[in-house]
Amino acid sequence: MDYVNKNKAITVDTGNVTLDETTTMTADGPFEHHLQGLNHLKWCNVDVEMETAAGVVPYVYDPNIKVCDIQWAIGLELALYAKDMNRIFITTDHPNAGPFTRYPRVMKWLMSKKAREDVLNSFKHKDKVIAATNLHQLDRELTLFEIAQMTRSGPAKCLGLGSIYGGLAPGMSADVAVFDLNFKNMPSNPDMIEKAFQRAACFIKSGEVVVKDGEVVSNGHKKTVWVNVKMPENLQVKRDITQSFTKDYTVDITNYPVRDYLAPHPYIIDVDVEA
Repeated sequence: MDYVNKNKAITVDTGNVTLDETTTMTADGPFEHHLQGLNHLKWCNVDVEMETAAGVVPYVYDPNIKVCDIQWAIGLELALYAKDMNRIFITTDHPNAGPFTRYPRVMKWLMSKKAREDVLNSFKHKDKVIAATNLHQLDRELTLFEIAQMTRSGPAKCLGLGSIYGGLAPGMSADVAVFDLNFKNMPSNPDMIEKAFQRAACFIKSGEVVVKDGEVVSNGHKKTVWVNVKMPENLQVKRDITQSFTKDYTVDITNYPVRDYLAPHPYIIDVDVEA
């Protein structure tokens, strides 16, 4: 499992496009060593009392490097080729190891061919990127409805939470985001799309206004959603897992489950496998 997070922005200015420095956090130690060999930046890796490694290595996506540019194009192509937006979701990869705060920029690229072309035109190896990908030929621009599917209803359905989240039907959780965009008259300047998504005009969580004019005004009603699966106990499986922990793991099986105090304000979804 790879985890990625934002470190800081750096000033790699390519006209009107700024790329970012990101910090890759991953359990793949050899891969991190490989990245460190490419960029010669500092690298940290730890393998203490864990079943795998955990490390951090900075990585800069340079617009003058063809591989970085192709990575950027491939992710957008995948979304723009999709037919059912309820089955494809935006992730933190931007194009890899990116932060949640970059969602608005990714949405802008998906909703505006002009925004994508501006980035393509900034690349040193523009012609090679166009030859290696199909992004330049794609005229599709996603709608606000399709973005809502990718970021709301689709993920909720994928997680089995479609009856609670991802829609505005009666009985669903009252989580509503309001953005300063008119879906019937989208702005000609794609940067206005990114700006609108960066600062919600209003966000309502569980019926309470928590963001107003882009500013957080309340922490809202906190809750931790988790699934309580009810199924017949399989003694053979339990025995095999216990033996594996005893033989191979550095932690005891009794220390493996998540403690109740680590899941405050629980919202429990009971699932009966036999039902």
